[in-house]
Amino acid sequence: MKKLLILIILLFLTACTNIEYTYSPENYKSNNISISASLEEFDNENSPLSYIWIYDLRNRFRNREKEPYYNVKILSSTVKINSNGKEYTIRTEPNSDHIYIYKQGIIITGDFTAYIGKVQLDNGKIIDIPPLKFKKHVLIEKYSGLDDAFSKGVPRKEIFSGTVEDYKKQKR
Repeated sequence: MKKLLILIILLFLTACTNIEYTYSPENYKSNNISISASLEEFDNENSPLSYIWIYDLRNRFRNREKEPYYNVKILSSTVKINSNGKEYTIRTEPNSDHIYIYKQGIIITGDFTAYIGKVQLDNGKIIDIPPLKFKKHVLIEKYSGLDDAFSKGVPRKEIFSGTVEDYKKQKR
């Protein structure tokens, strides 16, 4: 009985931390598309860049039962990426909205600039994307079991959302 009580108390006092790393372009806003990049392991700061994803923003508000998925097609057969003074040429896949970097054996772990070029929405609209400067971002959420138990169903969490560089400055 004592062991069960101790286990229950430990569960209430246990805190949980969720950390997620991504890349976001610092110099691009669009009403038509969103661009982001993911790491191979989203919870590991040193994980290499996996892919860049171009997303049609019309998908955010579509009725999934009645409307089709809106596609984006990268028109260039290659994309250039500059990172740490090196330039990489990445092949793109036809009719894809993803640019796979890690699958091509290229390892990028720091900030980078991507030259994507033109993309086409499935409604025929062509968008010329300028060179994008990507910075690594981190989202940190901390949940406390004890706080959650006393907050009447409203979980309390500390959140940091911003660049890894800003997070490191804040921690000092």
